[in-house]
Amino acid sequence: MPTLLQRAIDLAVEAHRGGEDPPGEPYIVHPMRVMLAVSQGDDEHQNERLRCVAILHDSIERGGKSAGDLRNAGMPKDVVRAVLLLTHAEEDSYADYVVRLKSDPLARAVKIADLLDNADLRHVAFRPTKALKDVPRLVRYAASYKFLTDQIGEKDYRRLMRQGEKP
Repeated sequence: MPTLLQRAIDLAVEAHRGGEDPPGEPYIVHPMRVMLAVSQGDDEHQNERLRCVAILHDSIERGGKSAGDLRNAGMPKDVVRAVLLLTHAEEDSYADYVVRLKSDPLARAVKIADLLDNADLRHVAFRPTKALKDVPRLVRYAASYKFLTDQIGEKDYRRLMRQGEKP
């Protein structure tokens, strides 16, 4: 029987099949990089769950999967909860989304790894013809990282996010 992590990887590959990341590589490469970047201490049980959340973090928002699909694949409640927290609903501001997920240790650790990967200059999409769209996104990544790593408080984070929304 496949391990929990193998089932999560299989589900993520299925979710992202045919998807492409802006640099032109298969989208699944991004969740794989995030999965490889996360670990917390020596607790292998917890690290397996963390890696499951990481590989699945975009499977609902970008891959068309549902929480039911994750449960049917045997994902534990804490993994499903963290993936749901990492799913940014269109009706929520980005700041509300990040503030909400911060209290969950799995979601927080994965979001930090996701932000670092998204802002990595080797992978970041920055298009000279679309700088007005790309620059605020990079500022959002930096401010969110600072908030999630407790380098700025919620009040300052929300102020920075409001400033970034202005044209």
